[in-house]
Amino acid sequence: MISILNKIKIYLSVFIFFMGCDNTPTGKWEDPRVVLISIDGFRGSLLKEKSFEKRCPNLFKLMNNGRWCSKVVSVFPSLTYPAHTSMITGVNPETHGITNNRVFNPSKNFIDWFWYADSIKTPTLITKAKEKKLITLGVSWPVTVGAPVDYLLPEFKSVNDSISTVDLIRKHDNPKYFLEIAKTRGIIPENNNPEGFNRDLLLHRLFMDTFTRKKPNLSLYHMIETDLIQHKCGKDSEEAWTAFMFMDSLVGNIMSYLDKNVLWNTTTLIVTGDHGFKNYNYEISINRLFESKGWLNIKDSGISNWEVVGIPSGGSAFIHLKDSKNEKLKQKVRITLSQQNEFEILEERHVTGSSLSLYKSDFILLAKKDYTFTRSIEQPFIKQSFGGSHGGDPKDKELYTGFIAVGPSIDKGVIDEMLLTDIAEIVSSVLELNLENNN
Repeated sequence: MISILNKIKIYLSVFIFFMGCDNTPTGKWEDPRVVLISIDGFRGSLLKEKSFEKRCPNLFKLMNNGRWCSKVVSVFPSLTYPAHTSMITGVNPETHGITNNRVFNPSKNFIDWFWYADSIKTPTLITKAKEKKLITLGVSWPVTVGAPVDYLLPEFKSVNDSISTVDLIRKHDNPKYFLEIAKTRGIIPENNNPEGFNRDLLLHRLFMDTFTRKKPNLSLYHMIETDLIQHKCGKDSEEAWTAFMFMDSLVGNIMSYLDKNVLWNTTTLIVTGDHGFKNYNYEISINRLFESKGWLNIKDSGISNWEVVGIPSGGSAFIHLKDSKNEKLKQKVRITLSQQNEFEILEERHVTGSSLSLYKSDFILLAKKDYTFTRSIEQPFIKQSFGGSHGGDPKDKELYTGFIAVGPSIDKGVIDEMLLTDIAEIVSSVLELNLENNN
């Protein structure tokens, strides 16, 4: 709950705003800008679907007016947080440091995520824009808690429901009372925990309100529900199409604003995704296998006394030995894993020179067709279950994402294939940020 004193401060802030004394930074429409939109789970194959024009008319219009690619190779693992960080750094996870969605902490069964921007080890589009004194906006972009963004609503949520998501975000938004002022001005409702499409609608209202008033040079905007729906219902479901149609309508709102205010001559609009999707019919709880071998204990939703542990990551899993020099144990693990038919096992010698990396683990497991790795340790080693997944080898065609860009310096046409890391270079070039990270 917000204290009475804080409410008074918020109302004073709103009063100052309406009196015209708002001294927060504002850009100029005549200056170049980039709007980078990530539709989570935006499968590249959608761009070639026969029904795409009818179901997603706004995105289809962008394709016809700009440059697009249906074969964007994500990063490994093809997960949301590593991928979004690669989009704004131009380098792979091994270099920027966000090597998974989740932080390595077996005792909590990997419940914590890479929320904080200070975990990123390389310069980003955000930090380079800050150096150039450009105005920045970030709405639900992963790994931005504490980032130097002028107008920031970071992606952050309670992992144990001890505090509402909105209350948690309120502690980390920027400028102070950014979220509360939006509530008081009637931009977003009072509902503390919107879910599903309502959450994306709330984020969209915040984005549009801030974008139209503050004229940022760099906007980072993450749309979420398409990912969650595909996890639950599968990639080819009508529910998934409904989610993409909804996101298409939100992109259409932005396009309409740019049309109405004649801003295309200074605006580069990029719509992309972080990964594709694969359907599965079985879940693998790899740590239940290790428990059966006596290599770890499972108790109270956590993992203890582990000699061998895995970080399940959808299409992949990263296996760690507490003592990597214990060759006797490593051989036992190798034999145990190689006896399973549900996944492929890789070691350092297998990935050298490829897009895959062990990230200090001892083995990588890649789920085979119809399988995915789950973090659940309350279920059997193998459980029949249907859904959608990602996280595997980004060169798997089903895990390609899509890319569409329109802007004054963007040539029309089709790109046969590109890397997700190329996006940072494109944005850097438009805004002259001189992001010089090397992949």
